[in-house]
Amino acid sequence: MKQSSVIKLAFRQKAPRAPQGLGQAGKRLWKAIQAEYAITDPAGLSFLTSVCHAEEDIVRWRGIVAKDGAVIEVPDKASIAHPLLAAIGRAESIKRQALRALNLDLEPLHDKPGRPSGR
Repeated sequence: MKQSSVIKLAFRQKAPRAPQGLGQAGKRLWKAIQAEYAITDPAGLSFLTSVCHAEEDIVRWRGIVAKDGAVIEVPDKASIAHPLLAAIGRAESIKRQALRALNLDLEPLHDKPGRPSGR
């Protein structure tokens, strides 16, 4: 009896949708990363969710600082840096750490073998 050999091909899974509650900036980042890397594992999705929520906070807080100014006047005190500047720095740090944990410096998945055309 002849034994057949089976070749298993890895197909790209459909990328999960962005989590509920993300605004425009978070969804845009989610879609961009998913289009390039198709993250489907639970740990990766958790890190990606953290990245997108941090992006949401950063965009929202930068808008407030842009409106209020980077330096604010406090009654009976000298001018101080806007308190959200520190929060923005912490959110950017969280975003960087989560992106690093995703190992996105690896080659993204491609839908066919060989070099991508036009690059």
